Amino acid sequence: MNRSAEMADLSGTIEVARVVLVIGLVFLHYFAYPNSRVPPFEGFDPNHHQIATFVNSFVLFFFFSAVPLLSTISGWLFFGFSARPWEAIRRRIGKRGWSLFVPLVIWNLGALAIAFALRAVAPTSSLLGPFGIDFAHFGLWDGVDAVLGLTRLPVAFQFWFVRDLFVTVLVSPLLWLMLRHAPLPGAAVLCLAWIADFTFFGLFIRTDVLFFFYLGALARLRGVEPRVGWNTTKLLLLVYAVLMALRALAPLAFDPSQPDQREMLDLFTRLARPLGVVACWGLCLRLAATAWGEAIGRYGGFAFFLHAAHFPLIIFVKFVLWRLVPAETDAWMIAHYAAS
Repeated sequence: MNRSAEMADLSGTIEVARVVLVIGLVFLHYFAYPNSRVPPFEGFDPNHHQIATFVNSFVLFFFFSAVPLLSTISGWLFFGFSARPWEAIRRRIGKRGWSLFVPLVIWNLGALAIAFALRAVAPTSSLLGPFGIDFAHFGLWDGVDAVLGLTRLPVAFQFWFVRDLFVTVLVSPLLWLMLRHAPLPGAAVLCLAWIADFTFFGLFIRTDVLFFFYLGALARLRGVEPRVGWNTTKLLLLVYAVLMALRALAPLAFDPSQPDQREMLDLFTRLARPLGVVACWGLCLRLAATAWGEAIGRYGGFAFFLHAAHFPLIIFVKFVLWRLVPAETDAWMIAHYAAS
């Protein structure tokens, strides 16, 4: 395959990955069933609706690799230059301001307006909870914080990824110095920060984006071949799926409500993400080579809109569709999950 054909092939895979991973994030942000008090982040509910809660929890843990893979792709794309690096970095920071920061502000202002409109219509509605707003003590700073996510999740919480990605882009000159002069020590430092969940004194909401962005850049600059064989992909997918299934079943052996056990389970989940990144990338490579993948890839430009618009829309869809569920059985709960 010549160079231009190879890049076109990778471009198609990236478009497929964007669509598939964002769809995974939408499923992830379904959160708990309306009739369940056990959040899927803890695992399945061993006492009630075991099948339905397992499906929800397994899909959630599986797609925890979505943000790391999207971040890896972003780093690989951002540092794809061959000449005048400082000029290229400066230009790309400016472009990311329009493609990341401006949508961050606009969509969060919209979500904030929806939250206040809902409170005006239904001040006691449970639908207000996901917005995470203290309406009784809301001031100007709270509004700025809710939009920009300075000390909290943005009001449209899915934009934490966009917020952290933009901050990562802002520190890209520092990352470039690390990549040029101490690439492996830099990776080690960021890896330790990621494992320890160290946010650099609140600069980042989570360091997943920073670490995997750096790994993507490192792979690009080191000339790492972005290919994963299908046989290797199948093996990695199997191992990753088994690990995430075990994580979803963890409440059988652990108590996620205990801080020490929860931290251990969180560490296990975090350490499995690099495996999920490679497995999911290999799957996207395979999918992109099919007619289905070609069709999916055409909607790559729609992925950001889907990511931006799915909350708060999903909480209203969940509320409306739950009223149509004829019986609170596992099958109907899973149907509601998929439909929402």
